[in-house]
Amino acid sequence: IGGCASNGASAATETRQESQEASKEETTEADTAAESAADNVEDMNGQDALQSLRIYGPVTKQEDGRLSIDNQSDMSISGEIILNVSEEYTYILDAVTGLPLKEEDIKDGDTIYVYIGPAMTMSLPPMTNADVIFANIPADAKVPDYIEVQSPLTAADGTEYTVESDCNIFPYLTRNIVTLDDLTQGRKCVVWSDEDNAALQIMVFAE
Repeated sequence: IGGCASNGASAATETRQESQEASKEETTEADTAAESAADNVEDMNGQDALQSLRIYGPVTKQEDGRLSIDNQSDMSISGEIILNVSEEYTYILDAVTGLPLKEEDIKDGDTIYVYIGPAMTMSLPPMTNADVIFANIPADAKVPDYIEVQSPLTAADGTEYTVESDCNIFPYLTRNIVTLDDLTQGRKCVVWSDEDNAALQIMVFAE
């Protein structure tokens, strides 16, 4: 009886040890996966912090004052995205002149280009804030870029623009005189450029 009990205890001990080892392995794998996921989140946050995302597509007005866009770009989530538009923080601009537009100037079915913030809800369809909307876009026209200057004249996404001496540089809705020297790091502006990224005109926002 003693021998059987001893063998049973030994077997139970081995079983507990194997279970503990398996548990440790599962915990280690879970910790590793969690750390990896955290790293990915940090990398995404770091990337998103550098720049807004530009999406585009046809738009539909919502009854609550929001806009719904069928995102056809390869940025962010494809398909329907709800855009929060605010008079306080959203610029709605004419893609040709840079002058401000009203939300009611945008018609159902119009193609718009939108710079959105990095935060987006997990709802279906997802919802995000619109920072800048370009509307009234002529057919086959190159839409201007909304950028935050990193160095004259480099956008946050790394795009480099060449600026000739005759480039028209003007302020947004003021009569202040602005020059290339005002395009310091962190300054936000709109750049109209050709296919070679040569700046044709630049609209500078107030600091």
